[in-house]
Amino acid sequence: MTRALSLVFCLSLILSGCELVFLPGCYTRPELKILPQELPVAISGQPFNVRLEVPPPHTRLMGFYIDPATPLPSGLELTYQRGESHALISGTPRTPGVYKVSISALSNGTQCVGQQADSTYQLKVVAPSQP
Repeated sequence: MTRALSLVFCLSLILSGCELVFLPGCYTRPELKILPQELPVAISGQPFNVRLEVPPPHTRLMGFYIDPATPLPSGLELTYQRGESHALISGTPRTPGVYKVSISALSNGTQCVGQQADSTYQLKVVAPSQP
């Protein structure tokens, strides 16, 4: 009876996806990070495109998200295609200024809980130079 209970306990622990079983793998995996570390300067009234990427290895990403408290400037948007390891900031910024933008990327969990990478950028939008 005791052996059967031990077997049931071990099987339920393994099948539950408990991190204790996979502890070494969960804590030795690399942290997620978002690249690039800095955004290029944008020019108001001109197209702007930047690719944000989470380099491998990582589990599949759930997405990239902008903190609503620090949004992109008017005219720019963040787009993410499900299943990709990158997102794009694109559009045409409208107003010069320095904008604080916080972006997160989240990965799915498998036997370990998912991970999160956070980056806060200073996006500088300048007026076009006059000839």
